[in-house]
Order: sequence, then C-alpha cells, then structure tokens
Amino acid sequence: MRCLANPSGSLRGSTATEAISQCNYSEIAALPSVARNDNSRRGNPRLVLSCSQARKRRMRYWLMLIGVWIAAALLALDFRTAHAHEIPGFEDTYIQGMFSPKFTPPAAGTYDLPVIRHVQAFVLIDAAGRRVNTASLMRGKVAVVSFIYTTCSDRLGCPLAGIALRELQIKLAQEGLQDQAVLLSISLDPEHDTPAQLAKYAHAFGVESSRWHMLTASSEQVLKATLRSFGQDRAKIYDERGRFTGRYRHVLKVFLVDQAGQVRNIYSTGSLVPQVMVNDIKTVLADKTTGQQ
Repeated sequence: MRCLANPSGSLRGSTATEAISQCNYSEIAALPSVARNDNSRRGNPRLVLSCSQARKRRMRYWLMLIGVWIAAALLALDFRTAHAHEIPGFEDTYIQGMFSPKFTPPAAGTYDLPVIRHVQAFVLIDAAGRRVNTASLMRGKVAVVSFIYTTCSDRLGCPLAGIALRELQIKLAQEGLQDQAVLLSISLDPEHDTPAQLAKYAHAFGVESSRWHMLTASSEQVLKATLRSFGQDRAKIYDERGRFTGRYRHVLKVFLVDQAGQVRNIYSTGSLVPQVMVNDIKTVLADKTTGQQ
C-alpha cells in the first residue's frame, strides 16, 4: 500500500490510525513511536505525519551502511597493498607442512629422468655486479634454475619458489650435497632488478651466495635468449591505458639441469617439494649415462 500524502507533504487523516493506514509497513517502522501509539494522540487533528520523513530516515540508514562497507573495502585494499611484497610464512603457501609431501617420494635411483631439452650457457650479472658465465657456475654440478623477479607479489609464484629453494638449500647441506649441486635464480626484470636489488632479495631469503646465485641479464636481448633456451614464458602486464604496470605474467617453472646442460625435470607450484628435488638430484648424480643421451 502506498502512502497517500497531500501536496503539503503531510498525511491525510486526523488520527494516528488513519495516518498510519496510508503508509506501507516499512514506512510505519520508521515513524516515531508516538505516531504509532494510536491511544496517545487519538483524535488530535493537529497531528501531522509525513511518510517522506520515514523515507529520509531509511535513506540515511542505507547510506550509512554503504559508507561503512566502502570504508571496510578500502581498509582491506590498503592492507593487501602494504603487505603485497612481504615474504609469506610457510603457513601461507600452497604446500602445507613446510613443504612435506602428502606422499612418500620414490627413493633416489629407482626411476629415470629422461632428457627434456638442452640449454645454452649465458653471461649474466650476479648480485655483486660481476659478469659470470652460467657454464662456469654449473660445471660438474646438477643445477636448479628458477626465473623470478624481486617485486613479484603472487604468493604462489616467485615468493613460493624462494621459500622452497631456501628449504632445498638446507636439505642439500644436510645430505652432504652442497658441493654437487648449485642453485641459480635469474631475474625476469633486468631493468629493475639491479645487483643491489638482488642482494637485498638474497638476504631476505637467507641465500648462501657461494651455492645459490642471484643473477640478472645485462639487457633485454640477453634475457630473451635465456628464456628461449629454457622454454620459460614471460609477458609484461599493461593497464587499461596501455601503460606497463611493472608486473609480469609467467608460469612458475624451476628447472633441474644435469652436468651436461640437459633439463631433466621441471617443477611448478604443486610439485615444488624440496625432498622430491633432493631425490631427483641424487638420481641424476647416479646416472652414468649423463651427457651420452
């Protein structure tokens, strides 16, 4: 039932009962209690009730709720932005239980890791600003090569790889394999990831610089050649105005490379388990056919 107000904005009717009968139930709820109490003002011809007043009150209520919702949304956005580049704890990552697999990994040497592709050697720049040849870093060792960039905020991307590789670094030392394996992390963003920036990133992840090398390319051309050799994708992300956002779209890949420069396995988000990687390294080290395939 719609409220029948006269041109002056007041309700027709000399009593509260008559006035209220002209408003719908939601409007009645917003009226003052005295207006709803028929016995308190019955017969008073001067009682004037306005449904527009009820509507205004209801409108103010909804505007207040909308304002609270917007404020909460902005607060959540600020929190996410402030913490976007923090290194997540283990409990925040995709792999639970500090990367402990939900299965028993096959014992090292009980399976084969066929050659996937051969990768070339490149001259890159390390966190100390030195030009280094990847062939020299990998010579005689099994290498674990990842592609990251230091401002990556996807927790299931570069930060996840960093945490998994930190655990791998620890496990390799525990297994006495630290001199037979080497870790290389190559930046996808050579423009921003300077040696100084890589050094900060390495410190945050507890990198042992002699066994885990943070590298960047001297140019975009060198990086693209390196990416092609490994088969690693990377695409810049642009906003609606065509401006580069500083972020990259890429599939998380970590490559296991044998002593002959051959990729023997590729890990991604769901398979980046340090114990599995340790067993794979042992399997490759025990493979007498390495370099003959």
